[in-house]
Amino acid sequence: MSLALNVILLFSGQWALTLGGTHQFHVVGESKNWTEAQKYCRDKFTDLATIESQGEMDTVRTIINGTVGHFWIGLIPKVENNTTSWIWSDGSHASYRNWNTGQPNVKANYCGELRSEDAYRWTVIDCQLLHNFVCYQDIPLILVQQSKMWREALRYCRDNHVDLVSVHTVEIQHWVEFVTGNASTANVWMGMRHTCAQSFWFWVSGSTICYQNWAPGSGTRVEDCSGGERSGAVQSENINKCRDDTPVQPMLRIYPRTLMRDRRSFKAAN
Repeated sequence: MSLALNVILLFSGQWALTLGGTHQFHVVGESKNWTEAQKYCRDKFTDLATIESQGEMDTVRTIINGTVGHFWIGLIPKVENNTTSWIWSDGSHASYRNWNTGQPNVKANYCGELRSEDAYRWTVIDCQLLHNFVCYQDIPLILVQQSKMWREALRYCRDNHVDLVSVHTVEIQHWVEFVTGNASTANVWMGMRHTCAQSFWFWVSGSTICYQNWAPGSGTRVEDCSGGERSGAVQSENINKCRDDTPVQPMLRIYPRTLMRDRRSFKAAN
């Protein structure tokens, strides 16, 4: 039986802001001015919402779920040489735009928001007003939808990124669950491998397995090594439990990457 899977990558080194990363958005139902909202998002998540595509804008609309009101996002003006450009709170340039009619109306101390009465298109308004807001968390995993054998997936990840993902903590498990929600297959390769010679599971990054989240019937029994070494996959269905599979099945995979994230503080222009 052949089985096609996706793959997950995790970044090594310092946490990163990457063009290939995944933004997980969170609506916060507390009233704060823009600067207070920015601090809250940086303390609890990554930053105020950065929206880089129509797909991400659609995701934000979905999580707001028709709630009536105004919501801060991370959009602020940057004035240089009498020219105004728009940047996000995390410092990245706002290339994707979703302005409301007549916007942007550039004034001092104005910041970006979404308004339910304007179908959540972007408007700029006084940064000191109190609104709910949208934060994002940068998920350093990438789902790669290519069909590969496990060893091919491992080689691809190491040649083009860092490695297949190692799930060391509950937090990383939650990232995996979020990313694999978009998988087109029931299982996704990760960097788990079983050694028949010594009869234990390990991560190909070199670490032993401490955190575990096995699917029923997997990982806790004596492995059948008659077909060769076994590799680990995560189920994109059934609440993302880990399972063991023989390495002869073609799958899709997820990999890690590393880019250093600039965490400089960007405040509303005075």
